[in-house]
Amino acid sequence: MSRFTSSPASPLSFRTSRRTALALGGSLVAVPLFGASATSAATRQDASPVPVSGGVLRVGVQGDPTELDPHLTVLAAAGIVVGLVYEGLVEVDPELVPQPALAESWEISDDGRTYTFALRQGVTFHNGRPFVASDVVYSFERVQNPETASPSASYVGGIATIETPDDATVVITLASPDASFLTKLAFWGVSIVPQEEVERTGDLTQAMVGTGPFTFTEYVPNTRVVLGRNENYWQQGKPYLDGVELNIIPEDTSRTTALVSATVDLIEQVPHKDIAILEADDAIVLAGKRTTNLRWLTFNTRKPPFDQVDFRQAVAKAMDREAIIDAAVFGYGEPLIGLYPEAFWAGYEGEIPPPDIEGAKALLAGLSLPEDFRPRLLTWSQYGFLSSTSVVVQEQLRQIGIEAEIDAQENAIYIENYFSGNFDIAVMGASGYMDPNEYLEQSFTTEGVNNAAGYSNPELDALLEQALLETDRDARAEMYQRAQQMIIDDAPWISLYTSDTYEGLRSNVRGFTHMLSGGLETLRDTWLDG
Repeated sequence: MSRFTSSPASPLSFRTSRRTALALGGSLVAVPLFGASATSAATRQDASPVPVSGGVLRVGVQGDPTELDPHLTVLAAAGIVVGLVYEGLVEVDPELVPQPALAESWEISDDGRTYTFALRQGVTFHNGRPFVASDVVYSFERVQNPETASPSASYVGGIATIETPDDATVVITLASPDASFLTKLAFWGVSIVPQEEVERTGDLTQAMVGTGPFTFTEYVPNTRVVLGRNENYWQQGKPYLDGVELNIIPEDTSRTTALVSATVDLIEQVPHKDIAILEADDAIVLAGKRTTNLRWLTFNTRKPPFDQVDFRQAVAKAMDREAIIDAAVFGYGEPLIGLYPEAFWAGYEGEIPPPDIEGAKALLAGLSLPEDFRPRLLTWSQYGFLSSTSVVVQEQLRQIGIEAEIDAQENAIYIENYFSGNFDIAVMGASGYMDPNEYLEQSFTTEGVNNAAGYSNPELDALLEQALLETDRDARAEMYQRAQQMIIDDAPWISLYTSDTYEGLRSNVRGFTHMLSGGLETLRDTWLDG
């Protein structure tokens, strides 16, 4: 039996849309997600010697969370808020290694199926009630319940039984071993919530009651989310801030201007066009670079001609990824052909071919396309880098004789259309993956909860199921190589790029750490120095 317990001698490290974001064998080893480059991805702002309490941190965020129930929401923008108010049994540190959170420690049986969690004592929900084992059972069963229709159901879908020998212990038995299970429990979509608050309000879409460092005060759609300090937080002395005000600023120039003018103290998703400008400003510090994000095209394989692999491969051959990166993120990115970058332990290692316009045209020549064929290119209106991606993709499709029409939609409408199959080709992006199985299982298995493409490959289903039973990371990596190659060959998705991501901070913002997930959970360690 393997065992993991938090060390009282050192502070815990801190963690990180449906739908969005470390393989564990016999022991936990802090292996950087992106090898040697991971140090630049977890940059800590220089801190004054002693943290200062007080003050409200004003943050400029890119997206409107739309709704706030951690078990129902689909957007990474909502995940930022959820990660500040709610917690799970497990969290991940800045390099995505699982760490204790509401579970103070755990033991894993020798067969890899039974996890015994010792819960942290002295934790209370924001409504004042103590956190107990039955809250874990309620939360996980709520996510599992088909009537909830939770986009996070797959994260706890492998649980066979949950037992609570006492209020301080939870015993979870899996139907089969799952090498990614602890990492799944760190996802914000399976946060622990109080049953009485769900029953009082019907759901938690507009009200939030968690155990996290910040309490919910106000949400004004498309304007702001206001959070206050949890005075009874289990980490003594934290958070240092009196509160956090998340100002929704989707327009890139406006977000940068707000930071430069000190209207806000910190912005997420520094616009790529402004990185050089902010680097030259002595009053600004940039944190970050590497982030676990992916940008891709999805085909709706339920309808012709998108159900034909030759059509999908023709589009794949037309993609000039470097041109897309230059236009969409001003060169601050890395092209992808597999799902994951090569530096990730399960990243795809094959070469990315150059664009082949003639080859694409040859494939299309063998198809019977309608004369009025004008596929709809679904994209986002609130994310500039995805809107820009769409424009370049549209032009590259035009080079092979396909006239696509861009359909830019706001977050909630986009999500509804994407997951209901109301699209032809979609420009999509997501962030926050922690284990390679996450996107593969959810988006490519026949019954995957996020399988917007409608794709089915029984051979891939079997391979991904086998990979979860494997505890050796090298063996898992080889399986994920094969899985990614199947996806490249069938092309239900076309991976495009992963982009560098930075937070911009005023120089008086201290103690902040960039997360590979792109989350802002380390605001509980952050303070204002003057």
